[in-house]
Amino acid sequence: MSGGPAVVVVLLLCAACKPPGEGMIALEGATLVDGSGRDPVKDALLLVKNGHIEAVARVNEVPVPRGAERISLVGKTIIPGLIDAHAHVERWATARYVAWGVTTVRDLHSDNDSAFVLKNDLNLGSVLGPRMFTAGAMIDGAPPTYANATAARTGAEVRKAVDQRAIAGADWVKLYTKITPELLRPLMDEAAVLRLPVAAHLGKIDALTAARAGVASLEHMAGVVQAAVRNPAALFRAHDQFLRGWTQEEVAWGTLDSATVARTARALAQTRVAIVPTLVLHDMLSRLDVPTLLTRPEMDDVPAEGASVRDVAGLRRRAGWGRADFAAFRRSRPRQDQFVREFQRAGGLIAAGSDAPNQLLVPGASLHDELSLLVAAGLTPLDAVAAATRRAAQLLRADSLGQLAPRKVADLVVLNRDPAADITATRDIAWVMIRGRIIHPDSLRKTWAH
Repeated sequence: MSGGPAVVVVLLLCAACKPPGEGMIALEGATLVDGSGRDPVKDALLLVKNGHIEAVARVNEVPVPRGAERISLVGKTIIPGLIDAHAHVERWATARYVAWGVTTVRDLHSDNDSAFVLKNDLNLGSVLGPRMFTAGAMIDGAPPTYANATAARTGAEVRKAVDQRAIAGADWVKLYTKITPELLRPLMDEAAVLRLPVAAHLGKIDALTAARAGVASLEHMAGVVQAAVRNPAALFRAHDQFLRGWTQEEVAWGTLDSATVARTARALAQTRVAIVPTLVLHDMLSRLDVPTLLTRPEMDDVPAEGASVRDVAGLRRRAGWGRADFAAFRRSRPRQDQFVREFQRAGGLIAAGSDAPNQLLVPGASLHDELSLLVAAGLTPLDAVAAATRRAAQLLRADSLGQLAPRKVADLVVLNRDPAADITATRDIAWVMIRGRIIHPDSLRKTWAH
């Protein structure tokens, strides 16, 4: 065929002319909080390609390849994508997380079937939303608090429940309030064999016992009061009924003295267990009698199918809580804050979680409430950001998340203000990048039908 060699030469030349930066995004000029714990970097340059970060430097330190899309971010701040380390993910909420800069979630109780289907949809990218780690349905004693939890009465049953989760593809095991010390040992043994970390929402076990048995994380600070008081028997018995146990435990925080709280925090930090305090949950419980919380602007993100977020009256009715209970819950808040502060000071790992969607806890938005509460408890703003990025990634054992460095995934949030100066800046989002894709929250919200 005439001209064959010439055509090949032309094609090779065209290939050679392809700009080296094609498909690359260069983010230039922002202040960078990279998640490493180092001081923020001014005038940063990030090169992103194929969903990953290729280079991190200062502007002009490395050349921007020809053909790259250059985006000036002068005056803005970049942080890693946020991680909600305690969520109960529902399908309606997935895009809401992204709009609030949450690019990874750890789901700690959903229906087994729907949890694993949703995880696959999210992690394959067929549904817009955060990366998802899941425990599936939690494992509880009998009768279980929730009908969709798995009840275990014996060591054999609790081992079987752990096995089922491993087979289904769970990333975690979640144990709930009615699991007893007798069931804890076989649960931990089986989880260790299968290399599944265990998250614990305790009721009938104190936090030190669970931590020394090897649980990876303590949720909501549950079990801490039982570890702190001289005789926890009454608290253990109260957890025969979930809401009665929760009420007594929440109130008991306010009876602890500061020396006891500090001593318990130090002892727990020495075990290397992580704490996911969900201060936002405790704070909301203490303010369920404030009707204006139902009309906050972020409640506009909650559609009709998110009814649990608005069901304040239903929870108050089921729990029987009145004015005296809310006053007691409020008295407990300073001790909960002190525990978080002392645990952090002792070198303990704190990961930020929201427990959304529950009453008044809006998916995505409530994680920002948690960051503000962590700062109010005594963490620095950058420590709070770390609790929702690098530290949460450490808890998840996810090396590619939580930091902005070469070869890490391109999950990040561009902020209009600097959170190192004011933690509320994490709410002031210009746009979000997830898997290298830029998402504008305002455009995303326009797609939601109310």
